[in-house]
Amino acid sequence: MKKRVVIENRLQDVKNYFADRGYDVRALHFNNEIHDIDPNLYDAIIVNDMNNANLSSQTKKSGKVVEAMGLVPHQVYDKMTERVR
Repeated sequence: MKKRVVIENRLQDVKNYFADRGYDVRALHFNNEIHDIDPNLYDAIIVNDMNNANLSSQTKKSGKVVEAMGLVPHQVYDKMTERVR
């Protein structure tokens, strides 16, 4: 099965990095669609700043949210793969 991630639309370099590694990448725009995310359908939900992300507390508690602030794409990838193990 193909791996799937949701990545905040402002993190274009991170989106490209994951796409280059064969991930199905969905862009996250902070509007109505943010409440439609089912964490069970994705390996990770990647946001720039978890405190500014309008994610539900249930989504934040899922353990699938990865904060990318201050990280380069490969560091975000490493952080995500550590959580998925």
